Amino acid sequence: MKVVLKAIALAAVFATSTASATVLNSVIHVDNRFAAYISTSDTVQGTQFAWGTDWGWGFPATTSLLKGQDYFLHILAYDDSGVAGLMGQFTLVGTDHTFVNGTQSLLTNTVDFKGNNTGFNGVYSALGEYGTNGANPWGLQQDTAANAKWIWAGNQTTADVAYFSTRISAVQPAAVPEPGSLALLGLGLACVAAASRRRKV
Repeated sequence: MKVVLKAIALAAVFATSTASATVLNSVIHVDNRFAAYISTSDTVQGTQFAWGTDWGWGFPATTSLLKGQDYFLHILAYDDSGVAGLMGQFTLVGTDHTFVNGTQSLLTNTVDFKGNNTGFNGVYSALGEYGTNGANPWGLQQDTAANAKWIWAGNQTTADVAYFSTRISAVQPAAVPEPGSLALLGLGLACVAAASRRRKV
């Protein structure tokens, strides 16, 4: 009987366990201001989770991602005068998602980010690169990794609005039984073991 009770308790744990969401952490600098969005579509702006109005301050923000769902990180940036630039670093806390580079860490660069000057429309092109963290005229930003790149879409001095996008992919799980099936299997084995012990007595 004790074996059966243990099996039922184990089954309950499996059946009620829920996967925790991945957390996206970001620190973003934009000369001059920005809004960041998380979206399930490359052509939809999505839900705003971060904003900033001063390139000299790295604006930290977080948002949660649902297991099994692909996402797009969109950043809308504005330049008020002079040269423009976007720089940032992003991390994923959890193992259910990866950035386009296949890891849980991403810095702004011209390979993993695409952009344009027309909108979040799924049609993006290569970006311009304007040096790593510490480059003129911005100087070193202590809250961002030294190898993060300053990037921009279009002409850095004349394109005052830029749209940036990068993909965050859900990790496809290995083919394993779902928790409910495991629970039933465990319960069945426990019942067989209990019945076998009764026969021996």
